[in-house]
Amino acid sequence: MPSPGRTPQATLPCLILLAGCIASDQPATPPNAIRIGAVLPFSGARAASGVVLETALRLGIADVNAAGGLAGRPLWLDIDDSHSDDVRGTANAFDLIDGNTIPFFIGTEEPKIAYQITSAIKRHGMVHLMPALTAAQFHDPSAAAAWFRLSPSVSFMACALARHMFATGIAKTEVVVDPDDYSGNFAVKFGAVIRSKGTTVLPTLLVDPRSSSYADTFDTLVRLAPDAVVLMTSPSVAAGLLQEWAARGRPIKIFLGPTLKDAALLRNVPAGILEGVMGVSADLGERSEEFRTYFEARTTFVPATGSHYYFDAVALLTLAVAEGIAQNGTIPTPALLKEHMLNVSSATGTVVAFDQLAQGLALLAAGQKVSYSGAAGSYVLNALGDSTLNRGTIWQISGSDFVTVDYEQCDSTDMDLTNG
Repeated sequence: MPSPGRTPQATLPCLILLAGCIASDQPATPPNAIRIGAVLPFSGARAASGVVLETALRLGIADVNAAGGLAGRPLWLDIDDSHSDDVRGTANAFDLIDGNTIPFFIGTEEPKIAYQITSAIKRHGMVHLMPALTAAQFHDPSAAAAWFRLSPSVSFMACALARHMFATGIAKTEVVVDPDDYSGNFAVKFGAVIRSKGTTVLPTLLVDPRSSSYADTFDTLVRLAPDAVVLMTSPSVAAGLLQEWAARGRPIKIFLGPTLKDAALLRNVPAGILEGVMGVSADLGERSEEFRTYFEARTTFVPATGSHYYFDAVALLTLAVAEGIAQNGTIPTPALLKEHMLNVSSATGTVVAFDQLAQGLALLAAGQKVSYSGAAGSYVLNALGDSTLNRGTIWQISGSDFVTVDYEQCDSTDMDLTNG
């Protein structure tokens, strides 16, 4: 299990990458390295996601380094454990940021940590990319730092599921959530949309991630008798809830939130229990399955939904920095990097796919424009650095896979409700 102060390369099983296996006896940080910091959950309630998200970061970094890095400088990952805990994770993030010269930071999975470290991000003049599905959504006018939120906001995901459930005739619904900001915001925004369509929304139920039994939760649900329940928790909590739900004869229709399109959930629930259960997640675009194949072949891991965004964070960051270096001979300031991020995510340049980073870097070095088409599809970033693509994927569990059955796209009326 990862621990604070560990050597970054020592925590992962070997990755099968172009440059060979990343082993535990890697040399110290190269003196000319461009360092990227990250804090991910390797222990606690979200531990199932930590290693696979780190793997996505390392895969992107390996691809860039195999192409010669940035102006001949390799990328280097400094990483620590959030412990799935806001207090401990924030402390580790501060230690990482304040103790090293790290111009770029990626993560975290815990929204509160992102809020807590804004002062350190500004103090050190850093660029912070937030690829997590549960990432915080905030804006800071400071020119000393820059923030980018790459995955669709909670508003888009909550709206998409609300539209789908309304279309299926659900008249009374309940949302069961973890006690965290993202889950709570999801419940609020989901309720705003589905309530506007005439559906009754019962008071949100909080679950304790440390609980060994959810009998009280199910007793409450039986008493309230909703037509359907939306489960918006971590995979580990959901696994416990769903096993108890199955033991009770699957008495209530269940829908799953975007954090639960995760192989870890299927691994921790007996086969067949979740057959036919539906949920929502971000639309990852037409090449998501190609990325899955690419990811598995190069790392031996199965990617989680978030893996696409973490890989793309490295790719977009690298391409934006490369454009800045090509134009000005140096790594751009955070304020200038905003312009370069918008450039490489626009539709005005040569399209560069997730497996074509070497070609993209070469084009930028030659003064040409590129448009990144990533593992999670294309990106449309606004001036604030937020992703504005808003289509949700509705999927159904079939065997050991999540099978897409529909798409939902929110209109301006729905989005006005979630922004209220």
